[in-house]
Amino acid sequence: MHTRILIVGLAAALATTTAVAASATTTVGRHYAQGQHATRTDTPKVFACDGGKQVSMQARIVNSPFIFAETAVNDEDQAVPGAAIALAGPKTGGADTVLVTFSAESQITGGDVSDWMGLEVHVDGVPINPFTAAGDLVAFTGEPSWNANSLQFCTKLKEGRHKLQVFANLHDSSGSHDLSGWLDDYTVTFQRFS
Repeated sequence: MHTRILIVGLAAALATTTAVAASATTTVGRHYAQGQHATRTDTPKVFACDGGKQVSMQARIVNSPFIFAETAVNDEDQAVPGAAIALAGPKTGGADTVLVTFSAESQITGGDVSDWMGLEVHVDGVPINPFTAAGDLVAFTGEPSWNANSLQFCTKLKEGRHKLQVFANLHDSSGSHDLSGWLDDYTVTFQRFS
């Protein structure tokens, strides 16, 4: 009798675990923060952004708040003050890898649970990964509370001078809010690898 109860109990636990695992796999793929339904992606697209020996590291720290308002254009990029740098690519050809880390206290106010603040890094005006041309922007925060958040971005730099700039944006899912973004005590670090 005890053996039968144990087997039935194990079968029920296995069935529950399988159902939970199956439902968890359906969330792989698109980002929920944008208010879109996730679709199953069996093979996510992976971008390699490898580097060699560390060549340099530059960091910029801003201890005063950057407060910005929603614009007439949803998701419009707004340059984060002090979060930019000019870098020269390698002199001998090829490409160097640059890893950009942005960390800040952050907050979004005036919206609802479907609104968020996004973050991008541009090199010479073009967004770098993680970024998709389909508009799947990287959400940095959706919280009206004071949180510290961090994101990393990676790209390759070829010969010539390049400008790297961090941008923030506000996404208003209903178009009916007066959103406000707040970034404070932020650090942007540019690590370069050969």
